[in-house]
Amino acid sequence: MEQQTNNRREKMELKGIVPALVTPFDRDGSVNIEELKKLVKLLLSEGADGFYVTGSTGECFLLTDEERTRITAAVVEASEGKVPVVAHVGKIGAAQAAKLAKEAQSVGAAAVSSVPPFYYDFKFDEIVKYYEVISDAVDLPLVVYNFPQYSGVSINASNLGLIMKNCRIGGLKYTDANLYELERIRMQYPELRIMFGQDEAFLYALPVGVDGAIGSTYNFMLKKFKRIWNAYQLGNMQEAEQVQHEACRIIDKLLCVRDITAVKYLLGRKGIECGSCRLPFNPITEQEKQLLDKIGDLD
Repeated sequence: MEQQTNNRREKMELKGIVPALVTPFDRDGSVNIEELKKLVKLLLSEGADGFYVTGSTGECFLLTDEERTRITAAVVEASEGKVPVVAHVGKIGAAQAAKLAKEAQSVGAAAVSSVPPFYYDFKFDEIVKYYEVISDAVDLPLVVYNFPQYSGVSINASNLGLIMKNCRIGGLKYTDANLYELERIRMQYPELRIMFGQDEAFLYALPVGVDGAIGSTYNFMLKKFKRIWNAYQLGNMQEAEQVQHEACRIIDKLLCVRDITAVKYLLGRKGIECGSCRLPFNPITEQEKQLLDKIGDLD
């Protein structure tokens, strides 16, 4: 069975439209595994090409390690081996992230991922070592997560090679609006699997040569982004642009709330009860609900 699992992982490719899953909570604040599995099943039916779990959208740093592993296991189980599951294991400490990576591997994740270690203003050679420790701890590919707006660290064409030199890199999650730097990375590393991470600019990253995207709004409007992806592949730019504009007008309203809070609320329209975000996040207000209720078709 383990050999079959390993073979399946090796065949899985990170590409296409991959939702960065929210973490549903019960009213008492505990992880709601049943609603999480319902969400996975719904997104699979809508064409999800994989799942990215316990990342920023999943409130990773508000979860315990046990919860993060349990969430990964639940998504692996619910996805039934149909698509790859990438587990974000980011921590500040390398040993702690490596331990979480081992747990993710043990429950069937196809790859692990991490933001750079933050807060202490680490030197880049220290960041490289952090990734090496994670990579050495598991037999899975590592997806480097570039999110400079939150981490304060920019992974670019000049320094990415330092990480790739000694790590089993399975891809790059690029969450940054700098398409020029993205183009430089693509040109310098043509074989690197790159997943774009800014939903509002998805279409505009496709000509650069990204392999797909990982995003939070795919939780509730996956079909729109599948339409953009498919239209672009067929050369129908007019349709692709029209749907991207539709998605951006919805994202405009999300940005008036808080993206994770808004995504959870909108999933309620699809029958997925996600609860509130964990403290210290504020619960959604009635005014915010009214704003989001004005959003039309999510598909």
